[in-house]
Amino acid sequence: MKQLLQICLLSLLGFGLAGCASYKLGAVKDPGFKTIFIENFKSQVDEPGLENLVTTTVIKEFQNDGTLRVVSMEQADVILRGKITAFETTPLRYSRQNELTPTEAGMSIEVTYTLTKKGQEKPYQEAKVTGATTFFIGNDLQGDKRQGVPLASEKLGRELLKMLVEGW
Repeated sequence: MKQLLQICLLSLLGFGLAGCASYKLGAVKDPGFKTIFIENFKSQVDEPGLENLVTTTVIKEFQNDGTLRVVSMEQADVILRGKITAFETTPLRYSRQNELTPTEAGMSIEVTYTLTKKGQEKPYQEAKVTGATTFFIGNDLQGDKRQGVPLASEKLGRELLKMLVEGW
């Protein structure tokens, strides 16, 4: 009886694993390139140091994902150029004691990017991408804002990666 039960459980496990064989993790489509050079983003907004933080965060997101290898310009199949076109913080929630004092804010960073294949002048892909987050506001608005910028940059990097690798 015990042996029959073990055989049944192993059969069920085998059928369960066989059903998962058609699922695939990773990119939905082959983007047609394997290596990328990410140029330092330019900024059209008045926020000091934003372009460096966004660029390094986007590079880290690409490296963490691993679908595209970040390399030097000479080794790259494609070149990514980005321009920060909007940086906004918006109050979302206010204090119950003082309706003029925000306690939570939303932050968004918008980037217009172009992706150019190596040796070509005409962009292969152009689009806008946005990264957004929320953060709580205490007594130090600038300090709290500095904590929100990396989070919005990470989301922007993930969205940009999705656009390039998955095509959405």
